[in-house]
Amino acid sequence: MCSIRYWLLAWITLSCTPALPAAEPVAKPPAGDEAGNEFFERQVRPLLVRHCYACHGGGRAKGGLSLDSRAAMLAGGESGAVMAPGKPDESLLLAAVEYAGDVQMPPDGKLADDEIAALKQWLALGAPWPEQAPAGGQRAGGEIAAADRQFWSFQPLGDFAPPAVKDATWPRNAIDHFVLARLESEALQPVAAADRRTLIRRASFDLIGLPPTAAEVDAFVGDERPDAYEQLLDRLLASPHYGERWARHWLDVARYGEDQAHTFQARLYPNGYRYRDWVVEALNRDLPYDRFVIEQIAGDLVDDAPGERRGAEEEHRARLPALGFFALGPVYYADNACKSKAKFDEYDDRIDTLARGFLGLTVACARCHDHKFDPISTRDYYALAGVIASSEYCEAPLAPPEVVARYDAAQVKIKQAEEAFKQAREREARRLGESLALETDQYLLAIWTFDHRRKSQPELKLTDVARQAGLDAGIAERWQKSLTNREAAPAWLRPWLEMLEQQSAAGDLSSDPAAMYAAAEAAATVQAVVASAVERRRTLEEEYEATLAALAEGQPRPQKPSLDPAVAELLKQAIDDRNAPLFLTQEQAVKLTDDGRRQKLAAMQAEIEALKTAAGEKYPVAHSVKEGQAANLRVHLRGSATDLGDEAPRGFLAVLSPADAKPFAEGSGRLELARATASRDNPLTARVFVNRVWQHHFGRGLVGTPSNFGLLGERPTHPELLDYLAGRFIASGWSIKRLHRLIMLSATYRLGSGWQAAGQERDPDNRWLWRMNRRRLDVEAWRDTLLAVAGHLDLTMGGPSQKLDDAGNRRRTLYAAVSRHQLNPMLRLFDFPDPNLTTERRVITTVPMQQLFVLNSEFMTRQAKALAARLAQASPDDEARLDLAYRRLFGRSPHERERQFVREFLAAAAGGALSPWEQVAQALLSSNELVFVD
Repeated sequence: MCSIRYWLLAWITLSCTPALPAAEPVAKPPAGDEAGNEFFERQVRPLLVRHCYACHGGGRAKGGLSLDSRAAMLAGGESGAVMAPGKPDESLLLAAVEYAGDVQMPPDGKLADDEIAALKQWLALGAPWPEQAPAGGQRAGGEIAAADRQFWSFQPLGDFAPPAVKDATWPRNAIDHFVLARLESEALQPVAAADRRTLIRRASFDLIGLPPTAAEVDAFVGDERPDAYEQLLDRLLASPHYGERWARHWLDVARYGEDQAHTFQARLYPNGYRYRDWVVEALNRDLPYDRFVIEQIAGDLVDDAPGERRGAEEEHRARLPALGFFALGPVYYADNACKSKAKFDEYDDRIDTLARGFLGLTVACARCHDHKFDPISTRDYYALAGVIASSEYCEAPLAPPEVVARYDAAQVKIKQAEEAFKQAREREARRLGESLALETDQYLLAIWTFDHRRKSQPELKLTDVARQAGLDAGIAERWQKSLTNREAAPAWLRPWLEMLEQQSAAGDLSSDPAAMYAAAEAAATVQAVVASAVERRRTLEEEYEATLAALAEGQPRPQKPSLDPAVAELLKQAIDDRNAPLFLTQEQAVKLTDDGRRQKLAAMQAEIEALKTAAGEKYPVAHSVKEGQAANLRVHLRGSATDLGDEAPRGFLAVLSPADAKPFAEGSGRLELARATASRDNPLTARVFVNRVWQHHFGRGLVGTPSNFGLLGERPTHPELLDYLAGRFIASGWSIKRLHRLIMLSATYRLGSGWQAAGQERDPDNRWLWRMNRRRLDVEAWRDTLLAVAGHLDLTMGGPSQKLDDAGNRRRTLYAAVSRHQLNPMLRLFDFPDPNLTTERRVITTVPMQQLFVLNSEFMTRQAKALAARLAQASPDDEARLDLAYRRLFGRSPHERERQFVREFLAAAAGGALSPWEQVAQALLSSNELVFVD
């Protein structure tokens, strides 16, 4: 049975895939020198500066070892070379920081685990190290040369007209002119257009991340109106699910997560979902992209007229979740010995996310020295860091001020009532302890009796003796415990201990009158001392209360009198200390107190509960940022907080600013930063975003490194087209939906994914766009598709996240909780990005564990059973079921060979954990055709 099932799965997986090439090779993250150098600058150099350079850097070479350069590390010191590139386990440096040998560095404390891991990874990469930084680690005065501004991405947007082409019949809009002109220059021509079934599936996944229904496919295929495709796009763009699909793309860039990693216990962002929902809502209403940028950087500072739907205050509150772009970072900022490091790691994270996300630049590489490749100075870095440092994390109320004030006032009353209740319970506990102190002699005699009687009655228990004497068993046991260590016993117990010492050699004296008399005498002596101390404290407190009561209004309160130190110490040892024999917890006191006092305490507790009920649920809040103390930072030479250079006035990147640009002066500078980032005069912001949109429609951007438009990034394949799109994007009012429409209406987007010999020979990577790239669905779209075709998908929008592995979770994957501390296994297995870092594109892997998940996971089994049940409900006929399954999953009817194979399988299949039709359903759900988009 098992072999038949796997045979079916294998056949369906192959047969449902058309005779087309595999998924397009997605450009991998920058490799070689670029990736290694960037890793060194981000992870390793700051580490060396913080922990090593005080003794082994800046010309200092303790033990003959300098860590100023790769060559110096290879030369080593008195112990020889400290690293073996590519062989971390053979590197003395790693052994030293792991405290694995005689040499332990740094000597003042072991590095954090993540720092050691970074060093190990760097060594494994071959210890890449960029060329030496400019002298002093800075550009002279932070100046940008004229030549720096000549790089293509720093140039103003070009106003390019669509070029002429030989085949004037093929282009549908200006995009096609740019593409076809390049194809013709390469002696290539585009493949045939995709058929309508392919096109609606492609457009649906691209815009809403969900498959079209069988009815939608049939309607589009049969729609003979000339604008049928345009109407399809308009419908998809108007769908609320559009915002969900494209929000996920942006959340990758924004490194969205709902907790913080790298801590023993992850710090949670319980309201993090509000940022996600803000992105969805902003995209659905087509918020202009320049506003989209500004609100995420400085939404709390924007002051504009209220919208049609809301007043000014409500508009302001609605923008506050947008600041989750900064506030939901992965770095833990703790008030501890590592505060300075954590703070600058937090700044670094925000600068990196902002610069890569909006500008396509690796600004964070300039934290320790001027950027090695791009015209970005350390002064630029600390100019931005000053803006970040002048802002503070906050949890911003999303309710009207009067609601916030009312709730906060109610909380003050609740805290006052709780404090009064706590003090009342503490007083009651102490009162009972003091009253029990007046029975000290009885407890001591009960213990003495027990100690002697058990010599002849081994089964006897202290609790039995205490109860017979009318004493509390728990207090008796605490007294017994306090007497166990006689050497550590307090002085006031000495009479009792001396009596015990005199009787220690005797047997059972519980019936000896003389022995009992001696014990009673010693107990009475101890009792008198304890009672005297209790009485002294009560008298002092009563006198003080009487003095307070006699004070006239306005008279100053006298200082509370102090007990004699010896008396205070005795009471502490007997009653007040948690380990004292007569100490009672508040819970114990409530059990021992009389009914009248218990009722008073219960009334106080009821009052607290009534106040909480009246206060209601707390108003909603957003993880956000606000203005802090505005101040500039000084440049940290080599990234060291102890080696400071000149002050860096808060401002924007010099290469993107006019020569006479003034420093930021409005508070923190965040609003000025937001406006500079979103300015139409900034040539990067529009280019970078247009490229991201193109990437998600074609599988590859016009610039193959979407978050690096610098010197080490790839050059655009169609630079004129990129600028044309960016210019149209700005001219349209920064409308993202219009940008989609422009791209998707092109003949280039409507190409099929077929193969041609000339294209394969001259442009195997399809850089010139002679066909559409086949793409594999990301994990979100794939999981949502499985739920949709199985009839399980819950399309409820927004609200708190839910754990993905909850059996009842049928919501879109966008609404799954995203943990940096422990990413969900399914997300991790299917290439979900690391939410600790901004992600420009997802790496696509094909590993055996993915297929094992498809074959064996409970999730897949549930969907297979649901799909089979859905098909059975629709028709009792196998042929009709199969036809319906193919139309729902693939938008087509099965081929005859597919029908025949399933017929043969159903005829031969036996029962098992899954019925034959459930196995067929699982095979179809596991097919390549379902997971790939042509």
